[in-house]
Amino acid sequence: MKGINHTVKLGLEIITPTQSGSGAELFKEIDYIERIQLAFIVDQQASFQAIASGNLALDAQLLAGNRLSDWVNAVGQDFGYRLPWLGSVAKVPEKFREQVKDAMNRPYLPGSAIKGAIRTALIAEWLRSATKDEVISKRITGLLPYAERNGKPSKSRTFASSDLIKALIGKDAKQDIFRSFKVKDTLFANSELRLADIRWLNEARWRSMSQRKSFEGWQQADGIHAEVLQPKALGLLALQWDDFLLSNVNKWQQDGTVSAIAPKDFDDLRQRLNRHAEYRLQREILFYREQGKPAPEQECQGILNMLKADEHSAYLQMSWGSGWRGMTGDWASDNLVEEFRKLYPKDLGRPEKIFPKTRRLVVSGEPKLPMGWVRLLPYELVADKLEIQQTRQQANSAQSAWVNQKLAQIAQQNRSPEKEALRGKALAEAWQALPDGEEKQAALADIKARWQTEDWWEQPSGKSAKQAKTIYEQDCT
Repeated sequence: MKGINHTVKLGLEIITPTQSGSGAELFKEIDYIERIQLAFIVDQQASFQAIASGNLALDAQLLAGNRLSDWVNAVGQDFGYRLPWLGSVAKVPEKFREQVKDAMNRPYLPGSAIKGAIRTALIAEWLRSATKDEVISKRITGLLPYAERNGKPSKSRTFASSDLIKALIGKDAKQDIFRSFKVKDTLFANSELRLADIRWLNEARWRSMSQRKSFEGWQQADGIHAEVLQPKALGLLALQWDDFLLSNVNKWQQDGTVSAIAPKDFDDLRQRLNRHAEYRLQREILFYREQGKPAPEQECQGILNMLKADEHSAYLQMSWGSGWRGMTGDWASDNLVEEFRKLYPKDLGRPEKIFPKTRRLVVSGEPKLPMGWVRLLPYELVADKLEIQQTRQQANSAQSAWVNQKLAQIAQQNRSPEKEALRGKALAEAWQALPDGEEKQAALADIKARWQTEDWWEQPSGKSAKQAKTIYEQDCT
């Protein structure tokens, strides 16, 4: 049995903008440059290698300037990826939070982050559904230690919460009931990344993060920017159950823990996650209604309607932006939360105030999109989409960086779609001016492949397309 895992393949679809941060911020002219009013994240290693192997004299390169954009311009082509805006186009910011990526620069959601969100939701769902007397006893024992001693708790709320969690699922990783449940990282394509403008809703007003004050209008209250995975992005997720560990849980599981919290299979996981998601969404809808913010209320109602109509998927809020309730699991009753706040006013605020009072919302026309909602779908429902996506990613990896850059430049100059630039004479003339070598050959192969996809190569229509085809053919002879 050792080493045998039961694996369930799923699709993970982004519902609302989702960010799992790398912990770093990217800065303009250090990590990215501005290209056609968009942020372009530079692959610096590839760019500097191109400079080192190019024909331009080193002193000329050094005299070109010391900004990142100067070096990229000296290369003559862009290595990296463009980051379009999500929802609303604005001025390219001076910095933004980075989405975590792998060694190949592909964005992903860490399996640890997905598992952490699942774990929190399942603990919360179990605590709400367990026997009331037992739950209250565990809560008071775990979360209100020494409350009778001089009228003050001797521990912080962090340690108090930790006591309860250890009692429920195990005191360390070796005895954790979730040890037998594993979640793999979920990869996405760079094309699924967007730059998001995020604002803070705070007690029905909009909080300025730089000025540390609140405003009635969200336009006056600056927020922050972040690289996020866009809605409808789709990736492959794998869940695993360790059959060896499950064959004899008494050998490693801590006495007294609640084994029922851990998921048995995907159907069990789906039902319990959806019960928790429905509870969370109903509370968020009520919060926005009381705050007089109909746009985010409608967005949450839309997710709830989707959940209720979906018999196959599991819904979950995860990662940065999910807020205090998302991190703690939202399992405590309102009355119990008030008791916690009396004991820990520095951590949880004064009891007479709304709590939690802050929400992060992505701007799409106005701040309205909650962050971090995803759904897990059975693989057979998205297998075709994932296969097409993989094929498209492979095709994109074979594309010429020079062609991508030149198409964007010509389209911007002519104020026309890139598809028109692809078939035009301007691209052919720019390609013709390239020095002979591997880059020129790769660019022609890419252009020809794109033309063939559109059925242009054999019989180009239009004067400009025919002239372009002549240039490509003459220069190859």
